[in-house]
Amino acid sequence: MTHLAVIIINHHHGEMIRKTLKSLSCSSLNGSCEIFVINNMQDHVTKKWLMETHPNIQLTENLVPRGFGSNVNKIIKENPNFDYFLLMNPDVICLPGMIEQLLSAMEKDRQIGAAGPKLLNFDGSIQPSRRRFATFSVLIVRALHLDKIFKNLTVINNYMMNDYKFDHINEVDWITGAVMILRKATLDQVGLLDERFFLYFEDEDLCCRIWRHGWKVCYISSAEAYHAHIAEGRNKILSKANFHHILSAFKFFIKYRGKISRC
Repeated sequence: MTHLAVIIINHHHGEMIRKTLKSLSCSSLNGSCEIFVINNMQDHVTKKWLMETHPNIQLTENLVPRGFGSNVNKIIKENPNFDYFLLMNPDVICLPGMIEQLLSAMEKDRQIGAAGPKLLNFDGSIQPSRRRFATFSVLIVRALHLDKIFKNLTVINNYMMNDYKFDHINEVDWITGAVMILRKATLDQVGLLDERFFLYFEDEDLCCRIWRHGWKVCYISSAEAYHAHIAEGRNKILSKANFHHILSAFKFFIKYRGKISRC
């Protein structure tokens, strides 16, 4: 029997997280599924609503905001008996069969340590949620938001895999943590998320370590979800999120000494 834990970190997302939970259907899964919601800051409205309408959801609330990796790791450490952990942003709407498609791929190929679905904007266009590992040029361009000014940069198109033709299941360098399913056996070997990254790059770092330990990271295009993709760190230059984005980019480069690869 497959045991799946869904982890959602809420930051006053209000109506968004309600739509996210509505789209989650665990009833058709062969096995058990449990949903964990973390209010990363006090949110009395969402807390009250969850307790009244979703009493089976495991809810925790932080008095002080914690980093993404810290929140995820806490749930995994406290609940080690699950086979898979599905990380999902509170601005995601799962399309029918998304979870089943991800689990099916993981069960059929036991070397897949992490996988993610095709993410769509609400207009139906595809988000580049599967990417090649960042080079130093990519980190600089993205940190300084130069790709917002200069469109169709070759270095960014390559990073976003805009040249790639995707099939049903494709091996990729990394997938974004907006929706990412992780195999517990893989985490036991490679370790949990690196909490030195408060926000951003913890997903790319984890995928890099997964590859280096002999596992695979895959993009499952038959599994689909809508993603609002607020991306405050990319869209609001003077925001605290953007500060974390830049800081994490430099931490990431220093950690790998600029040699970010599968091996």
